[in-house]
Amino acid sequence: MGSTSADWEVLRGRLGFNNPDAYGTTVSLRTENYRILPGADGESNWRDVLSQAYRADVLQDTDVRRLCMQIDNGSGLPVPGLIFTFSTTVTDGENVFGQPLAAGDSNFSPSAFATKIHSVGVSLEGYRGMAWPSANAGTTTGTGGGTSPTDPGSWFLDPMAMAATPWVYLIPVGVDSMRSPPLGDRSEVRSWTVEDLAIPMPFKIGGSQYATKQLYQSADSLSEPMFSIRKHQAFRPVPSSTVFSPLIYTANGNLQRSQFTNSRLIGRSVWNSQWKLVIPGNKLLANPKEGLDRFRQTVKDIKLHFVTYSYSGN
Repeated sequence: MGSTSADWEVLRGRLGFNNPDAYGTTVSLRTENYRILPGADGESNWRDVLSQAYRADVLQDTDVRRLCMQIDNGSGLPVPGLIFTFSTTVTDGENVFGQPLAAGDSNFSPSAFATKIHSVGVSLEGYRGMAWPSANAGTTTGTGGGTSPTDPGSWFLDPMAMAATPWVYLIPVGVDSMRSPPLGDRSEVRSWTVEDLAIPMPFKIGGSQYATKQLYQSADSLSEPMFSIRKHQAFRPVPSSTVFSPLIYTANGNLQRSQFTNSRLIGRSVWNSQWKLVIPGNKLLANPKEGLDRFRQTVKDIKLHFVTYSYSGN
């Protein structure tokens, strides 16, 4: 035991576990994944992508039904929405989405054997009516450099406006990959199917009747089934990727995430063979089909913001 501890004290610094590299990376689904030009030239192709992402009932998707928390409200009605499917990688010569690396693209470095997610955010560029996160910045314009957004009270006059606080899901449904810690320049890619499961509480406090039985099994005291799937909650997107704040370290050296990112995926590899971004229509308007129609007419791009930490190995 002492030898293991001594080895770990040496390897902890050598592999970079005590000083990870932290980055914030924003990537565009439109330009970097689908390779659609910005501006009017690519509008038709982008509309096609949004139309192809439409589902009359997202609950028909097995992954969505299994991993998205309370996306089914129990009414028995279909839930119209959009589902975007894509993959991510950490490979030389390729961008985050596995496309050939081109001007303006972002990628992660293979020189770090593990690049993991600290938090993730979503930006819906062009969305009409969303509450601007810096809505009170006008009071600090003179001191903090903030700018006041458009008066939110006027959105009800806009025929293309949607809810001020939409919600989305981002779920990993593929295989996580990382490299083995390299000794020099050689490492191997390792992949895992990650099952995010919950272990129930060992004691059912309210189950005092178990003590009256002649035969007692410990499993009787469990408050929930063994190894149930931990679902993913929805989180709020932002109207512009400029909202995502720069990385900040706290006094104890921990990475502080932006209040506009979600940390449910913390510890998962940024390299995954399949992701699904789910946007339910009932999070946009009470009439989900109308909300999705306005979404397709106004949103110009969808951007993902990854706050990551990486270990070098060696």
